[in-house]
Amino acid sequence: MKKILSITLKVLAALVTLFIAAAIVLPIIFKPQLMQVAKKEANSMLNAKVDFTDFQVSLIKGFPNLYVGMKGLTVVGIDSFANDTLVAFKEFGVKVNLWSVIDMTDIEVKSILLDEARVNAHVLPDGRVNWDIMKPSETPETEMEDTAAATTVSTKVSLKRFEIRNANIAYIDDSSNMKATIQNFNLTLSGNMGMSQTELKLKTSIESLNFWMDGIRYLKNSAVGFDAIIAANLDSSYYAFKENAFSINQLKLLFDGSVRMPGNDIDINLNFKTPSTDFKALLSMVPAVYMTDFEGLQASGKFGIEGYVRGTYNDSQMPSAFVAINVDNGMFKYPDLPKSLTDVNISTKIWFDGVNMDNTSVNVDRFALNLGGNPFSMRMRVATPISDMQVDGNITGKIDFATLSDVIPMDSTYMEGLLESNLDFGGKLSFIEKEQYERFKADGLLKLSRFKFKSPDIPAEVKLNEVTLNFTPQYVNLANFDMSIASSDIRMNGRLENFIPYVFKDETLSGNLNVNSNLLDVNELLTGESAPEEEVTDTTALSVIELPRNINFSTRVDMKKIVYDKLNIENLAGNVALSGGVADLKNLSMNMLKGDVRMSGTYDPRDVKAPMVNFDFDMRNIDIPTAFKSFTTLQKIAPTVKDMTGNVSTQFKFTSMLDTTMMPVLNSINAYGKLQSKSIGVSNSKAFAKLADFLKKDEFRNPSLKDVNVSFSIKNGRIYIEPFDTKIAEAKMNFGGDMGIDQSLNFRAKVSVPSSYLGGVANLANDLLGKYGAKLPQTIDVNLKILGTSSKPDVQLDSGGGSAESSSSVKETAKEAVKEKVDEAKVEARQKAKAEADKLIADAEREAEQIRAEAAKRAEQIRAEAEAQAKKTEAEGQKKGPIAERAAKEAAKKIRQNGEAAAQKVIAEADEKANAVVTKAKAEAAKLE
Repeated sequence: MKKILSITLKVLAALVTLFIAAAIVLPIIFKPQLMQVAKKEANSMLNAKVDFTDFQVSLIKGFPNLYVGMKGLTVVGIDSFANDTLVAFKEFGVKVNLWSVIDMTDIEVKSILLDEARVNAHVLPDGRVNWDIMKPSETPETEMEDTAAATTVSTKVSLKRFEIRNANIAYIDDSSNMKATIQNFNLTLSGNMGMSQTELKLKTSIESLNFWMDGIRYLKNSAVGFDAIIAANLDSSYYAFKENAFSINQLKLLFDGSVRMPGNDIDINLNFKTPSTDFKALLSMVPAVYMTDFEGLQASGKFGIEGYVRGTYNDSQMPSAFVAINVDNGMFKYPDLPKSLTDVNISTKIWFDGVNMDNTSVNVDRFALNLGGNPFSMRMRVATPISDMQVDGNITGKIDFATLSDVIPMDSTYMEGLLESNLDFGGKLSFIEKEQYERFKADGLLKLSRFKFKSPDIPAEVKLNEVTLNFTPQYVNLANFDMSIASSDIRMNGRLENFIPYVFKDETLSGNLNVNSNLLDVNELLTGESAPEEEVTDTTALSVIELPRNINFSTRVDMKKIVYDKLNIENLAGNVALSGGVADLKNLSMNMLKGDVRMSGTYDPRDVKAPMVNFDFDMRNIDIPTAFKSFTTLQKIAPTVKDMTGNVSTQFKFTSMLDTTMMPVLNSINAYGKLQSKSIGVSNSKAFAKLADFLKKDEFRNPSLKDVNVSFSIKNGRIYIEPFDTKIAEAKMNFGGDMGIDQSLNFRAKVSVPSSYLGGVANLANDLLGKYGAKLPQTIDVNLKILGTSSKPDVQLDSGGGSAESSSSVKETAKEAVKEKVDEAKVEARQKAKAEADKLIADAEREAEQIRAEAAKRAEQIRAEAEAQAKKTEAEGQKKGPIAERAAKEAAKKIRQNGEAAAQKVIAEADEKANAVVTKAKAEAAKLE
């Protein structure tokens, strides 16, 4: 018996030893294969690049469970999110029941660990998200069902621990202009989640939470915590909160109640309140206070928040909610500052009806404080926000901003000035909409005087000498707005209408304004320094300037001087209308570039990724060197203008897409017009140097072009110049063709040179012609082609208009002159053919312009229809409450984007059709010639 027992123990010891050895050795042996399979499978399922530095399968690390983990795991986007890291983990580990893995029928997950996660969630302006990376299944449903019938492997969640350590999370939503960041997020969830009834313990902390919306920062480096003990019935999805505390900075809220999730509904019954009545806890929510010596802050007063959330959440309704905020005799004072904030008294109640949102109301019965001896108070009530909003309120007070630094540490920020307010308002907004102004109360004054603000965050000190607003039910009168920043000044006055609905319901604000300035130095406003006039490179890069869509202003502008980049503009006057997010410039006149400029047109940034401009220019006596130094676009599309002198006048239409720095996208420029000059001097031109060498005449090397009158156009990345007549020295020249933005040349020139240019050849030609009773004409036409590039031009004889030989000397053209004199019939035929060809091209270009005009008209119709549909959608959303209103705004934004895309498509198709008409006509014209 002992012998049998001994043998049995030895066998068991051997099996245990073998098992332990296998647990250690097998993962090492098969690790490369396992890593390769894991990466391949992950990448086959996702529209992203998945990688990791290490893959572990271990019994030792997970004993008695099996540990499966990845280290250095990264998920990187592709296509629109190329090189955008969605998720990265230092370690992603899972512990599963070993025997459930061996059985492969009911895998039990015991614990999950996410260590040092980095998550970057991004929503593009068009609504696409970077986390939508799961590839659609290519397996037919019937095939999947058959496979499932053969082998069923399920995952049983028997979690006892779920942990996130030191995670950093960023959420950027470009579609709604929202951003949030979380640093050092830790979460531990423990409990037996494999049971139907269990107790869950949740512990959560965030070291730093930041939140921005519409450019406003609502939370700055806020510390957040949430600890909870939750009784859970996982079968019925019922959760009861037993001991729970939520905190932001020093503000703590206690919860009790329950959440039940039957089907698609979520039934909520939660109550919350603050456990402490210390006013200092509320102050921790104010970034300027909490971030500056908060521990040493002296504070007193009572504070409390309480409320509830009750009801059902689903696709058709929301739970109702109530919150009350009260502060009694609040006060705080920094020990090192002379004054304090006292007499803080707040009583606010907010009711939200999730079933009928029109029952929602806001009552600010009391909001009062005394800032270093400056009392300020207000009250406000809002009711029936959906059907017909009713408002009632009063704002009364006086704040001396110089005392702000006596109450709150301002560091390097400086403020002074006096704000005075005494404003009463009340009534239904429908009274204003129906112009029943006598039934709506709105009167009072809001005045800011002698205000100064200086901060390291802005390039120069801001001074508001006076801003005065007088309120009436019908309009707000901007009696005076007088501001100066550094050396710039702006003064405004006028009338603002629909102001109350604009404030409370985000409706359109209308107005008529007068804007005046003696100097507006944009360079100084952007950088704090005025750019030197001799500076050639760009010193200030703009971003796209968005315009509000709910502003409808008509503005009369009168500015004596504007400095922007390298431009000096004087005596700017005209009208600017702002409506629907588009600026319409009407009959603006100004002195610039040593000449006079008039312009009209539109700036349309509704699509911030592709803003458009459409301008008409009339420029008189513009100095060419000054224009070249001032316009970067001119330097890019025509660098040879650098070596030109003289004054020009031009009238042209210009449309273009702008890039993110507000510069024209060169290939999108579409322009046409005329240019005139009495004389344009050209020097250091390689093309004219080639021409001079070809003609053996230095007069063409640095010529002066006389009496220039040229029609031009810019499209598809090329500049087209219609043939025009000019004069160089004693020679007449007809010049035309096109050049690319890439500086490629395709010009034709017909130079009429005097016979005397031929020297002795002229006498020989006259002797030959005398035998036929004729003589050499006074001038001889030389037809040339100018090809190549601006930096490397190529001048050739044009075989279509002269000798078939490619001679390098003009004297060879004497033979051609004799031939033309003998056979004038051929010359007349060519001239007639050319006239017909020119007419054919001109007719085609008129047809093309008609096609483009009709397309532009149709595009505007599409935009108008989209805008009408968008406004209708927004109006319907406003009737259904704030959440529906937000969704409606996003839908309206998408409608406008789709409308703009459809309009651009119509314009592009028309442009393609118009180009085809002109191309065909030119081909037919070439056959005639």
